[in-house]
Amino acid sequence: MNGLLSHAQLLTEFKQNDFVLATQRQLIKDFGTAGLDFPETFQSHPQTLNEIIPRITQHLKTLESTNSSALFQLLYQIDLPELAVAQIPVDSNFHTHLAEFILKREAYKVFLRSKFSS
Repeated sequence: MNGLLSHAQLLTEFKQNDFVLATQRQLIKDFGTAGLDFPETFQSHPQTLNEIIPRITQHLKTLESTNSSALFQLLYQIDLPELAVAQIPVDSNFHTHLAEFILKREAYKVFLRSKFSS
């Protein structure tokens, strides 16, 4: 694996509410280091991919417009592979694509934790 869940793996894992919540909590933890918060219900109510990705996208846009160095620190905190970021086309959907990569990376961390912490 390349440090990211594939889209198919993400869809499979997101069928489990516990996995979704663990991934959302990982997002809360990492984005919290950049001073970005999610709604209180985000920690306890599983969201769909179509709900999570726009939230991440908005946080990325906010961070980029207010503190671009904090954006780079966040990407470092998440440990997003540089090759993955380099493959994202710089177009009007850049933040959405980056949000998808971030979600796949955060989900991969949760996936590894669940497989090896037993």
